[in-house]
Amino acid sequence: MTASTTDHNSFVLSAPALLADSHTLIMDAAIAVIDGIIQACHQRSKILEQFPGLPEVHVDSCVLTPGFVNAHTHLELSFLAGKIPGPADFPNWVLQLIAAYPSIGDAEEIFSQSALAGAQESIRFGVTTVGDTSRQHPIVRPALQRESPLGIVSFGELTALGRSRKYLDGRLAAALNQPEAENLMSIGLSPHAPYSVEGLALQKIVAAAREHHVPLSMHLAELREERDFLRDFSGPLGKSWMLMRHMDLLDDQIPPFDNGPIHWAQHYGLFNAGIPVILAHVNYADDTELDILAGSGAVVAYCPRTRNYFGHDAVTPHPWQAMQKRGISVCLATDSLASNPDLSLLREAQFLYRNDPSIPSQILWRMITAEPAAALGLGSRIGRLAPGYAADILALPAAKEMFASSAAVCDYLVREAPLPQRVWIRGRHVFSAGPST
Repeated sequence: MTASTTDHNSFVLSAPALLADSHTLIMDAAIAVIDGIIQACHQRSKILEQFPGLPEVHVDSCVLTPGFVNAHTHLELSFLAGKIPGPADFPNWVLQLIAAYPSIGDAEEIFSQSALAGAQESIRFGVTTVGDTSRQHPIVRPALQRESPLGIVSFGELTALGRSRKYLDGRLAAALNQPEAENLMSIGLSPHAPYSVEGLALQKIVAAAREHHVPLSMHLAELREERDFLRDFSGPLGKSWMLMRHMDLLDDQIPPFDNGPIHWAQHYGLFNAGIPVILAHVNYADDTELDILAGSGAVVAYCPRTRNYFGHDAVTPHPWQAMQKRGISVCLATDSLASNPDLSLLREAQFLYRNDPSIPSQILWRMITAEPAAALGLGSRIGRLAPGYAADILALPAAKEMFASSAAVCDYLVREAPLPQRVWIRGRHVFSAGPST
């Protein structure tokens, strides 16, 4: 159940163990929090001695960890949970998704409530910050600001292809609409995908992001069919696609491109833009393309269970380990409830670990904490428990015998994916699985 939130965000939080990051375990630990910011993490006795005036909150049979960070999700699509059975063919999935969209009269209510439901589910699974890609951002942003404690980078999703390019300036202005400063929301821009944003429009969006110093997120190399579309607008995403025929977007002013989506993105300036850039999915990339990504400064958001839902695993493994070997930062993400059974990042890590137990759990742990925090440009503020960081904290149930080492704790948490007992965001107690103590 959701705990009542208060303004009391200065306290000492103690527990049998604290996993500050993937390699730092403190036993009989405590965290001092003042005004929602961590002041110190140490053994409980030292914290109580150093901060005698702060009230203590103790959680037993738990390990304290950083909140999880989901760098790529679509909260507004939560109303589609379970409504499009998988495995799904992507072009048909898009048609089913659009067919399920609410009418204009119902849109505000459904999308706002859907986003709030997705935010609450995220918190229930221990996610304390998200990169939320939103096409309905004029509706979703105000609702989340008013009613959710979740930390959010709201990426306003943009399309600009062919005959719709004339709308880009207005869409950019709306997507750049800043939230109120006191809320835990910042903004970014999301050029949707290579089959919905043409190259010159991508250049314009990147330039706007640089001017306003906001991050970018884009679906890239998610589908093998992107290459055919960029080359001559053929394939399942092109001229023959029912959606493309219905929208009548394609015209002879769209420049074709021969070398696939990653070269295309490089050509039109998405990489090395001097701002955080998240590439969602990147399911298909050869060695040459991986070398481009290695020098791009971009972070890949890999969504394992969504990838499996669309059948990509049956075609080829995701190259995330090859990416990491080249120095490309990779984080785990969930995508949406339209393609995923839930919004649990820990279950994404568990999915990979169960399929290959040789994967070091500490790597997977970083991929749901520090790596996505850095991807969002927030690596100095969230993603670990340390002085100066936001008090985004989970109490995850774990028996004392699991506390042999940081590796042992990560092994247990990734293997079992326990639900949080309690969640704090910026020092506010926002969720409890049972009565508060």
